[in-house]
Amino acid sequence: MKRMLLAAVAVLGLTGCITIPDAGPVQLGHVDTSEQSTNLVFLAQEPQPGATQEEIILGFLGAGVSPSGGFSIAREYLTDAAAARWMPEAQVLVRAVAPEVSLAGENEATAVVRALSEIGPNGALQLTDGDRMLEFSLAQVDGEWRITQAPDGIVLSSYHFDQLFSSHTLHWLTPDGTRSVPEVRWFERTAGTRAERVIDAVLAGPSTWLSPAVSTFGAVEASRVGEAQVDGTSMTVVLDFAQVRQLGTSSLGPLAAQLAASLRDLGVREVIVEVEGLDGVSASSADAPPIDLGAVDQRPLVLDGTALRAIGGAATVDDVGPTLAAIGATSFTVGEAGGVAHTGTTAAWIVPGVEPVVVSTDVAVVPTVDDSGWVLAQERGARQRLLAWRDGERAELTLPPGADRVTAMALSRDGARLALTTSQGASSEVWVLAVVRDADGRPTTLGEPYRMPQVDGAAVDITWAGPTQLAVLASEDDRPQIVMLDVGGTSEQLPSPDVPVRAIVGGSEGGATLRALAADGSVLSLRGQVWSPATGLGPVRLIATQQ
Repeated sequence: MKRMLLAAVAVLGLTGCITIPDAGPVQLGHVDTSEQSTNLVFLAQEPQPGATQEEIILGFLGAGVSPSGGFSIAREYLTDAAAARWMPEAQVLVRAVAPEVSLAGENEATAVVRALSEIGPNGALQLTDGDRMLEFSLAQVDGEWRITQAPDGIVLSSYHFDQLFSSHTLHWLTPDGTRSVPEVRWFERTAGTRAERVIDAVLAGPSTWLSPAVSTFGAVEASRVGEAQVDGTSMTVVLDFAQVRQLGTSSLGPLAAQLAASLRDLGVREVIVEVEGLDGVSASSADAPPIDLGAVDQRPLVLDGTALRAIGGAATVDDVGPTLAAIGATSFTVGEAGGVAHTGTTAAWIVPGVEPVVVSTDVAVVPTVDDSGWVLAQERGARQRLLAWRDGERAELTLPPGADRVTAMALSRDGARLALTTSQGASSEVWVLAVVRDADGRPTTLGEPYRMPQVDGAAVDITWAGPTQLAVLASEDDRPQIVMLDVGGTSEQLPSPDVPVRAIVGGSEGGATLRALAADGSVLSLRGQVWSPATGLGPVRLIATQQ
């Protein structure tokens, strides 16, 4: 088939803050190597004479808002030996409310932190749910209490985390090395150059939940040597010999392209990778094969009468609209090899000029498909697993415990990630799972689920609205609501449509390309705070998801 596409806030009250103007955003034609790109600098309070054990612990936790000087103010709350051991970069706990400190005698204490999320040393964010117990030991030094043992990492309120950290997208690859599989990471705006944090994170590899489904050209033991050198929009990165010892010199070009994609939001347009001690051995991203970043045609594809066409365009060249209309399709997901239609109970494989092929007559929710023609569907009689189907071949993928009440699912356009929603009464869980494949691209297993923020109401549809963005349509008290979730990032409640909505589809640029199909057949797009129907378009039967 001709492809339809183009290739939580709590303010920490223990610190004062001073606002200092900054240099502003990155300019075109310039790599951003600045060490300070936030408009706020927070100055923590230093230890006060006569402070109690509780005040010392709370002051230490509050000092995480001031990273300057290697968290020099926070280290003042520690003894010299403890300050030398403490590693603030180990993790960040984002908290909901102020910590509560309990003393166990004079020298031992525990701080209870209501954690919302945890950010690891390479910037990966995980949602958490519950209290964290942080244990401390204290002693008196020259008559003042100081901490002799502190847990590694820092604790921030949601507000301070938002001000002190920024998100960046790292790019892994599909196993064949042709398509990007993005992952959101978070890095301090003020701790060293962000570009080098991104480079080091790429070399460290993907997060555990995603790693079974992706590949990377960074060697496991490779590390950066010295600082990255910048010349205009070009950046030169020197790696140690482990890179070529493990993966050979042929890995340098693809790795350069992978790094260039990961550094694009910092203004980098070319990455040159060199190897320490090997003169003349280098590769440039400009010479590497391009990586498909998953852009799609932003025009919604609708079934208008019996014609499948983009809004504002004629019927598609390989029009399967008459077939979709004839079988009474209520949804259609189309990829490069063909598409899967759903009638409410039956999933059918559709390609131009060929009779529909029934995948299953017992499909519970709208199925999804990848570009190679693998359909994923859940049959009503097999809630604990998904059916994987292509050209009559069938395989089973076991769902993780608790995911047997699937209400919606969608494959990412790279085929490496499956997003699904499960019903939990008055709320819905949202998960993203890695799709593990064999050498022939056949789905074999699903990875451990990555938990997303919970959505109020019963989720009825989910779509990829961008490379890392999901939109979830839910119904609460008979009113539709749409939530935008960034995998590994933030969430946003969008304005509610004022009419019933039965489906949503996304483009590749977030909310700007999100479309909703109203129950009356109108196609809605979000303009400001209002969902407005497309003009000059009659009621449509379905709006297609384009892979």
